[in-house]
Amino acid sequence: MRFSPAAQRARTSLPIELGCKNHSLTDIHIEPQAVEHAAGLFAALQDPRIYEHLDDGPPLSVEAVADRIGRLLQGAPKDCGETWLNWTVFEGDNVVGYTQATVYDDGTASLAYVLSPQAWGRSIAYAAANLTIDLLKAMPSVERIVADTEPGNTRSKALLRRLGFAFTHECDGDVFYQLD
Repeated sequence: MRFSPAAQRARTSLPIELGCKNHSLTDIHIEPQAVEHAAGLFAALQDPRIYEHLDDGPPLSVEAVADRIGRLLQGAPKDCGETWLNWTVFEGDNVVGYTQATVYDDGTASLAYVLSPQAWGRSIAYAAANLTIDLLKAMPSVERIVADTEPGNTRSKALLRRLGFAFTHECDGDVFYQLD
């Protein structure tokens, strides 16, 4: 799947009230994930607090991140009914995490995001997720956007509510949401 050059640059100009004068979200942007982002992602994803609500741990090396990106760039296996989309989140020139979506043949896009704790509480995840949602909404194949998190992940649950997601159900230890 290819996006226009403007969509690939996807820079935010979201009017977000932050309650602090010196923080601007105009420096937050996402780019389609590339192997060249591996070193920045490796550095951004080292803090063990990130993995309190995830099934894996910090990446072991820059090479491991580059290998993962390479696999993701190959796309989902043929005939599995999925399209994988992955973006790197930047604050200025600094990598602070990633967003991703799996788009299924039924028109559902499942949103996910992982950001460095240095980005937490600063509306960066909100801006990056909004940019990702805007790209997904622009895709004719996407009819609805969903997300899930663990019940104890209060930051993620608050972010989903702020983004306009509504709780739908709990299943197998996860809480599910759909964008209204």
